[in-house]
Amino acid sequence: MDETIRWTNLTHQQIADRLKEDYGIEISRRIVKQLFKKHGYKKRKAHKSLSIGKSKNRNEQFENIAELKNDYMNAGNPIISMDTKKKSL
Repeated sequence: MDETIRWTNLTHQQIADRLKEDYGIEISRRIVKQLFKKHGYKKRKAHKSLSIGKSKNRNEQFENIAELKNDYMNAGNPIISMDTKKKSL
């Protein structure tokens, strides 16, 4: 990672809007973009992970989860559902 690069989560338009709201400075997002480049700022982007392919037991995994879920529900227990994905580079 290049340590000389500065990061922000704000878009060029959000920065222009905040400058106008907070300081009364009107500036176009094109100028904000030029200033980003001049001063070494970058818009932070989300990292996208690569697919690890298909598991040969994928359907069995979901069938097992559904069976466990039904057993817990029939026993009167609460169910919490979380959507998670394995991240791999």
